[in-house]
Amino acid sequence: MIARKSALMVITQVLNGILGFIALKFISKFMQPWEYGVVGFAYGFVAIFSIFGNLGFNQAHIKRVSEGKDMGDCIATFAIIKTFLVALLSLTVILSIAVWKFVLHRGFESPVNEKAIYIMLSYFALSTLSSIMISTFNARKEIAKARLPYFAFVFMRVVATVFIAYMGLGPLALAYAYLFGEIFRFALAMIFFKGYPVGKPSIEYAKSYLAFARPMAIASASWTVMTNIDKVFIQLFWSATQVGEYFAVFNLSRFVILFASSLGTLLLPTFSEHHARNDVDAIKNIVLQSERYLSMIVFPIITTMIFLAKPIIHMLLSDKYMPALPVLQILPLFVLLDALSRPYQSQLQGMNMPQYSRNSIFMMMLTNVFLNFILIPKDIRSLGLKLFGLGIKGAAISTVVSYFIGLVYIRISSWRVTGIAGGKILFYHFIAAAAMAMTLHEIQNIMKIRLWYHLVFAAFIGFVVYLAVLVMLREFKKQDFDLFMDTLNIKKMLKYVWEEIKH
Repeated sequence: MIARKSALMVITQVLNGILGFIALKFISKFMQPWEYGVVGFAYGFVAIFSIFGNLGFNQAHIKRVSEGKDMGDCIATFAIIKTFLVALLSLTVILSIAVWKFVLHRGFESPVNEKAIYIMLSYFALSTLSSIMISTFNARKEIAKARLPYFAFVFMRVVATVFIAYMGLGPLALAYAYLFGEIFRFALAMIFFKGYPVGKPSIEYAKSYLAFARPMAIASASWTVMTNIDKVFIQLFWSATQVGEYFAVFNLSRFVILFASSLGTLLLPTFSEHHARNDVDAIKNIVLQSERYLSMIVFPIITTMIFLAKPIIHMLLSDKYMPALPVLQILPLFVLLDALSRPYQSQLQGMNMPQYSRNSIFMMMLTNVFLNFILIPKDIRSLGLKLFGLGIKGAAISTVVSYFIGLVYIRISSWRVTGIAGGKILFYHFIAAAAMAMTLHEIQNIMKIRLWYHLVFAAFIGFVVYLAVLVMLREFKKQDFDLFMDTLNIKKMLKYVWEEIKH
């Protein structure tokens, strides 16, 4: 059943990715990069403060419900906590803007930037409330209920984005598209949540949540800062145009990272259940299988994005975003590194050792902020510092290096604590990906990829080579093929989704 639930995540993420590409295409064709940059900066600015909307309590709720605690009391306690966190998030953002404007006497590049921030604040506040239902679904491994509201969010946001971009309604309307989509996610999650027990808030449960959330709060805060500080740095030291170029390319990779993070959400309650039963062999087996299949799936996707970066930008965005070509040739590597670390992070969290995730992500955040500071700006005149001035390319390098450090730390920690080494089979995936990369390089030497079916043809040939090498190395076998075919069986998938929603 884990395989089928994972397959549902893959399917929804592929659909979300396709919808996202459609939205990006309309934005790149009918809007200017600076307009998208305004939205990207506002998103990144509020996202940094969204740490106050989580603080590790989402993971704590998943952990406690999956352990078998009283679900009604858990939901009531979690709802009170999240309501308080929404208020804290909103207050922090508003106060930070007030200090920036009236105490430090600084401003924004344009008044539009500030207005976009308030719109994004509304989106993040509602998203924080949605997590009450979504985290409960994840804790019960009800993936259909957890993923369909997010698909509704993406679909409605894309519909609004296409209309806004085509009509030329500007960056503020584009920011409202996020809030518009979130309203639909919240509404659908509420519908699915009907009938769930809601007990009484419990001081005992609140203390239990806080005990697990305390180390995860640092991890959650570090993660949020790390994944959004680059856009703020680019805005501060360059301009909204560069933010738009970077944000567009980042979103091309984003749907893959969302798949990996979603699988981590599924693995956490699974590991928690096995840990409660002290089933060490099951935990080890799930870790190794998850790592293997994540690697097998993500390697060819990342290879395609890197080695077909130029035609991808030309067709999925536009030539206006071609200055971001080096970013797309570097940035997707962080997706691979993150996917390979997910099983080990979830394993340690499920075994009630969240401090390792905290340490890993905190190290990544420090590395990322430091590298962004020295690689993105040309100089900092007030300090008399001459820096590298790599701009958006520096942001991409910073992200990849920080994720590599996180992967190394979490793998070593898992090996020292549980004895699970893993990783040996990944060498075969790397060899297959290298063969795929050489094939894609030669295809571009033979033909110019200018049309969409040229891109599809090149990607298909590359994938065939990748799969053929795995077969020759006996890394892809008949049982793997049968597993993929069974988990992607449409009839069985629809039956699973209907049964979960019906009950």
